[in-house]
Amino acid sequence: MQRPPWTTEARVRESCTSCGDCIRACPEAILIPGPAGTPGLDFTRGECTFCADCANACGEDVFFDITEMPWTLTAEIGSACLLTQGVSCRACSDFCETEALRFDLRAGPVGAINVDAAACTGCGACVAACPVGTITVSPEEQPAKEPVA
Repeated sequence: MQRPPWTTEARVRESCTSCGDCIRACPEAILIPGPAGTPGLDFTRGECTFCADCANACGEDVFFDITEMPWTLTAEIGSACLLTQGVSCRACSDFCETEALRFDLRAGPVGAINVDAAACTGCGACVAACPVGTITVSPEEQPAKEPVA
């Protein structure tokens, strides 16, 4: 399960009290109770806008400095993409504000979506937009962060 921005699995396990304050604070309603009531992300409900309401609502040392990069997630297009089946679709790229998902008409027969990992914020907007649910966001290992005083 993917955790909210500005935290790690280890920090959630070590410091989260499962109070639900971060879940209730999320204006996008994409935070859901995960294992033991700890916060998890459900990108099928929408995207993360990086508003930091979850981190600001938390009274524990679960979240690190919100001026830091929130995470290292990158979108991945799965093999069930409609374009691979000859069906024209660009829903994911239409919802990508950073233009990290780029339509390439040179790939036949109806094009392909290429992911620019450097431009991808891992917000998850493309996950909810995909009509066949073939997009995932995958984390890269984050360096350990010290608790914010």
